[in-house]
Amino acid sequence: MIQLLNGPWRRALADVASTAERSLLIAVPYLKYEEVKWLCEQIRPDLEITTLANIDPDAVSASALDIGAIRYLAEASPLAQVIALPNLHAKVFIADEKAAIVTSGNLTRSALDRNIEYGVLLHREDLVQSVLEDMQAFARLGSKIESDTILELEQLETSLRQARAAITITALPEAKRKFSAVMRRAKPILASAQVGKRSSNAVFGEAIKFALAHGPLTTPNIAKDVSKLMPALCDDSEELVINGQQYGKAWKHRLRNAQQHLKRNRIVTYDSQTRQWAISSPTVGEVAL
Repeated sequence: MIQLLNGPWRRALADVASTAERSLLIAVPYLKYEEVKWLCEQIRPDLEITTLANIDPDAVSASALDIGAIRYLAEASPLAQVIALPNLHAKVFIADEKAAIVTSGNLTRSALDRNIEYGVLLHREDLVQSVLEDMQAFARLGSKIESDTILELEQLETSLRQARAAITITALPEAKRKFSAVMRRAKPILASAQVGKRSSNAVFGEAIKFALAHGPLTTPNIAKDVSKLMPALCDDSEELVINGQQYGKAWKHRLRNAQQHLKRNRIVTYDSQTRQWAISSPTVGEVAL
């Protein structure tokens, strides 16, 4: 069954969340503390909760995203995890493999109750499974945010909001410089959150596979797509070291290493005539993983 959601959809979200018996997946860029708390009150306390969130410092400074909401979701159950995923714009909620909401609305009071939003509620298992697989592919581009990172972000949240408020009140250069300085402090924390404990081969490997899922690409086009998926890690303007591994100015070198790593493991192939990379096709007797 497919149902259109063309009005306030809080009740629909509560109904979907309350049906979850094993897992709830939440993918949404803007999260407010009160709405996250409300949603968690609708669900079982032992669910496997996976949240994909775009922890963007600009959204935090503008009070569109509460770090307290991130912490609440991370601690909502023993099986809860929040995954940092830059550039996330999708708004998706999935209960087990049986129901999903795909909507224009964030997890905020205005989106749930007041804004003119639109979405669909899916109860067809084949469609729900397809949406879930896509969200799981998105999730592999990021990493679980650890509690110490959330603490760092909470400590920065007040500074970000105060600095932004100062710009609103006055356009003085000093206020702008302070805001820029706080944003610079936030950037490596967020980049580190996306990497987590993974190697650069693992980080860029997932991004390469995601890019190639839509068809073969040349190395320059892979680099273009990966830089859009991971802008904080692929900034040519500065040095960035995470877990002893270089990103930033060195990201293209790390990307090429990841391509060769995938090739050695027969996950991707390279056609020297077309100069294109592609996902390997399983040979007879092999199972595609």
